[in-house]
Amino acid sequence: MTSPQHDPERDGAMARSAIDAYLTNRTRYWERAAQQTQAAEAQAAYRAARNRLARWKSEGVVDDWVASAVVEAAEQDAARIGREAAAARTGPALHATAIRHTEAIRRWLRTQGHRFADDAPEKA
Repeated sequence: MTSPQHDPERDGAMARSAIDAYLTNRTRYWERAAQQTQAAEAQAAYRAARNRLARWKSEGVVDDWVASAVVEAAEQDAARIGREAAAARTGPALHATAIRHTEAIRRWLRTQGHRFADDAPEKA
């Protein structure tokens, strides 16, 4: 079996969607924390999260730690899907799809200049 050709546009769409979801959820989390606690730290974290989300939406810029966190979240999701769907007839297919989704996110983020701790070192 040959490996499928990678579609950079599709990789980008998946990655942008994952980044948007991650930053939106993080912003909502800190917004709730800021509203509930009124703590200065929570207020500052909410402002920072809101600014990161705005920067992503307006400029398409994401920090390296966010890129790593998005990949980590996708990997955890793929692992969870693998565990939960193991007994289901469609389980292996769902797990394989989640893994391909994670790989697509990684590929696109690499094209944007991001590197990950578990990347193999480049040979000279």
